Amino acid sequence: MIDSGATLKRDLRQEITDAMIAALEKGTAPWQRPWRAGTLEMPSNPTSEKPYRGGNAIHLMLTGTSRGYEDPRWLTYRQAQEKGWQIRKGEKGTPIEFWQFGSRSTGHQTTSEEPEPNKLSRTRDGPLHRVYTVFNAQQIDGITAHSPRVRQEWETIQSAESILQQSGAKIIHDQDDRAFYNRLTDSIHLPPKGAFQSVGAYFGTALHEAAHWTGTSHRLNRSTLVDSYRFGDLNYAKEELRAELASVFLMAERGVPHDPDRHAAYLGSWLEALRQDKHEIFRAARDAHKAADLLLALEIEQSFEKALASVNSRQVGGEIEERSLSPSEQPRPPLAVAVQLRSPSAEISI
Repeated sequence: MIDSGATLKRDLRQEITDAMIAALEKGTAPWQRPWRAGTLEMPSNPTSEKPYRGGNAIHLMLTGTSRGYEDPRWLTYRQAQEKGWQIRKGEKGTPIEFWQFGSRSTGHQTTSEEPEPNKLSRTRDGPLHRVYTVFNAQQIDGITAHSPRVRQEWETIQSAESILQQSGAKIIHDQDDRAFYNRLTDSIHLPPKGAFQSVGAYFGTALHEAAHWTGTSHRLNRSTLVDSYRFGDLNYAKEELRAELASVFLMAERGVPHDPDRHAAYLGSWLEALRQDKHEIFRAARDAHKAADLLLALEIEQSFEKALASVNSRQVGGEIEERSLSPSEQPRPPLAVAVQLRSPSAEISI
């Protein structure tokens, strides 16, 4: 017998994962679609002037793409009211997550942007979790028009090149039609720039491999990289998803055009990873943002240690931090993470 008065608890992460799987299957995920230079911007909050991060960013990108929104700004009902803006009657909001970490015994807390909550839960010394609703600027009357930054092609090239040069990564243009990061030599291998069909194709590939470079044991020590053994295993698929998201985040940040055809070979493995774990897209987005943050910090800081400290001080809403391997734990044997530029195969370089 069904109790008609019972209320089913909403599983937001499963909903987001299901929507992501459906989009990937249709080829409509944000990073499966091409964009011109400067036409993709990361979702942001116009009241805090901060970008959304982690799984929230992916979810809002996906929702915006599916609904045809071209404005990247999202905010809560109360935030809109405080600005004198009005959400149009009948508009449907989009739920996102907020986490606050810390222990009442220590008094130390870290938070993401302040939300308008409609659900919260907390254990005695555990994290505070809220689900709250945001609306896109195109659903709001009275909001000021969005003025996207217009970048010239030379500016995007210079900006993307700066990320690669300032990272300190060893980049060698010695391949015919393959690109990969080799953990054994801690080096990135690419074809000559002229072998790529476009500027976006080159920098998308180079930044993807640079994201792999951040994950090695003496940098971010990302388990999906250090525990990967061969093309086709689950960690390999997870690592490829993180590298692809990191490159998308960086390209959106710097206005670089995007070519989505480079990693079609990984679609099946990405789907497998997402179907097995509703939290995977959140973990992947969190790790991808951390990789992107490190590459951006290396442009500014004078040492890797300062750059890493800067990254670790930043907060990513929407995902509980997982345990990282301690420096005393032995990393896995090196391998190269490979990407075929034209005809993807299962080949991987050791």
